[in-house]
Amino acid sequence: MRMNKRHEGQEIINMCKWMASVGLIVGVVLFLLSFIASAYNKDYFLTIISLSIIGASMFMFGFGLFMGLLTETYHRGPRENV
Repeated sequence: MRMNKRHEGQEIINMCKWMASVGLIVGVVLFLLSFIASAYNKDYFLTIISLSIIGASMFMFGFGLFMGLLTETYHRGPRENV
């Protein structure tokens, strides 16, 4: 099934927003949990994992935003960009 060309970039942006939001929520919860579970977190393993999830979510949002904007501008004609 082919998406509507007009809204294809918006679909990519919305998908990446949702993925980044879930990743940020999981990362922040793990980061806060790493302060509570200090006996389990001797080597700061939970802190490293949570910061990695937060960083990956931010990267995914930026990449998705870039791809969505690129898709929207690619499907426009040369006169619509002006």
